Amino acid sequence: MGQDKRWMEEHVLKGEDLLLYGRLLEEMDELPPEVIWKELRAAAEAYLGGGKDRTRLVHQRVDELIDALVARDHRFGYPSPFCHRGCANCCHELVYCTDEEALRIHEHCAEEGIAIDYAKLARQLEHVETDGHLDHTGGTTWNDQEEADQSCIFLGPDRACRIWLERPLVCRVHLAEQTDRHCRPHNGVENPEALGISYIELSYILSAVFMVHRDSVKKTLGRLLLGKN
Repeated sequence: MGQDKRWMEEHVLKGEDLLLYGRLLEEMDELPPEVIWKELRAAAEAYLGGGKDRTRLVHQRVDELIDALVARDHRFGYPSPFCHRGCANCCHELVYCTDEEALRIHEHCAEEGIAIDYAKLARQLEHVETDGHLDHTGGTTWNDQEEADQSCIFLGPDRACRIWLERPLVCRVHLAEQTDRHCRPHNGVENPEALGISYIELSYILSAVFMVHRDSVKKTLGRLLLGKN
């Protein structure tokens, strides 16, 4: 067993399953295992070594990495992702985040006087299937609720995110190509016309962070925020 795999099992997995997200799900059978373990360890070590400020640091790292990857694509003639503050169609679905991200959002709202609509969060969670631990099982009737309740509670009337600086990792790495018209899934099923830009470099970071926080991410942003109410 390789050194990187042993490190991940000792410091991150701790007897739990390996969780892979984004492009890693698509390419895990084609990539050499030693490459996957090495990159996951690098991402996990950087996050775990960030101390109490690790959430802000990983957000900053992801933002800077996206800028670098987009700049690289430009050199090969590829356009930038369509995504920008205000396009907002991806802001109408269930959001996962870590407990630390939820805490930062809660504190940010208190500092900035941003109201959290806890009643809307509770209504939304009625459409999210959970198990005995209140973890999301994957089932959802999200699009069966009223149209007004399908949007994120932090989406402003101008379609701009009100917590942009503290938005979760999943919001940062969701990158659409050409248009946001097809970004809304329907009850958890992606629109087949949606064109996404998936950078494997981001998948390693998201996978590592979510494995560290596996006990909280499946609670969803809504339930984590309600727990702080």
